[in-house]
Amino acid sequence: MGLFLSFPLMTAPDCYELPSYEESCEDEDEADLPSELHRVNQRFCESIVQEGMRSRNEQANFDRYRHNWSEVVAEMTKKYPQWTPRDFFNLRHQFKVFDSNDLYLLHFNDFNKALDYNKDNSSPEQRRAMFDSVDTHHYNSINFEEYLQLLNNFNICTPILRAPKTAAMKDPVCLDIISDVTKADPFLGMSHSLF
Repeated sequence: MGLFLSFPLMTAPDCYELPSYEESCEDEDEADLPSELHRVNQRFCESIVQEGMRSRNEQANFDRYRHNWSEVVAEMTKKYPQWTPRDFFNLRHQFKVFDSNDLYLLHFNDFNKALDYNKDNSSPEQRRAMFDSVDTHHYNSINFEEYLQLLNNFNICTPILRAPKTAAMKDPVCLDIISDVTKADPFLGMSHSLF
């Protein structure tokens, strides 16, 4: 008999057949459902594709920054004279630290973290208004140049904390970031250009 109980079938099993698609779409609203779903999917995917294309463009900009840094700094110094070349270098790295998705773009939440790090006391409404003023194309993200413009609008004169000279001046947030970098796997560090 084996391990499973067996018994003869006394009645035939019930069989359920799905109605054909044409029979179920007798109402016009239901007949238009596939085309409506296609339009929704297209709108959703369009924003993802646009963000991907913008991310690739920003990655190309960051590569240009890396290869032609002195020329880029000369352009930026004309536009933002209050910052030094070292400030621009630090800002570029700060931007990459706050770029949580590695898209070379900052979303509003990432931007809030950056302002909190810079000890900005503005309200969320003010931050949103400033973010929207720079995000003119309504991408809900900003690139590095727009980030510089926003920091300039917030009048942050020294955009990143300098290395502490004494133990009392050490910033715990910087120390946490440095600690995370030192604990990073070598392959991960190389893939994020830490080495």
